[in-house]
Amino acid sequence: MNILNAIFPGKCVICGKLFIFEKQNLFCEECLSKIKKEKLIYCKSCGAKEINCQRCIKKRFYDDIQIFRSNDYTLTQLIYWFKIKKFKNLSHLIAEKIKEDITTFTQEKKIDLITFVPLHRKTLKERGFNHLKEILLHIFPSYMIREVVEKVRDTQLQMNLKKAERVTNLDGAFRLSGSVKDKKVLIFDDIMTTGTTMLQMYRTIKKGKPEKIFGYLIGR
Repeated sequence: MNILNAIFPGKCVICGKLFIFEKQNLFCEECLSKIKKEKLIYCKSCGAKEINCQRCIKKRFYDDIQIFRSNDYTLTQLIYWFKIKKFKNLSHLIAEKIKEDITTFTQEKKIDLITFVPLHRKTLKERGFNHLKEILLHIFPSYMIREVVEKVRDTQLQMNLKKAERVTNLDGAFRLSGSVKDKKVLIFDDIMTTGTTMLQMYRTIKKGKPEKIFGYLIGR
């Protein structure tokens, strides 16, 4: 296979350079090496790009949120080709990038249950998999991962909407479908923009009376 890949190399979708590939033929190692852990300044309660978030001074949401890195073109493209273009094999690559960071975070917070933003059944049927669940399954034992929130209303992709539209797009879209009572719950998502998805997930999970709610995001 390596001989064939050398004869017919991949062309990186980020930089355009040809490269010999093994597991995937979309991203070269040079571009992938740019996706690494960053120390960011943000609100640990809602993820906003400020430490002293005025909204969270009045009312705190998440007990803590961990963000792997800032959102840039390379990360956006990686998530896009995995999530939208349906290159499922990229899940292993993304999991490798965040594994150490998210594992350390879950251990420090003594997480009991890890969940993720669900897809509406129509989207799940079209895509064939939940991209967030696929990443988690490469990192944690399956018994820790549970889909406790159901998406009951089909919505537009947040990435395709303007800021004002994103705020209302997910109203009433989620419903609690599993038990989280007295649990330390971690909610996992990929890219945060306005923070609407994470806020709606928090409000839904909160109804189940968990002990604590934490969040983990790949990019902000």
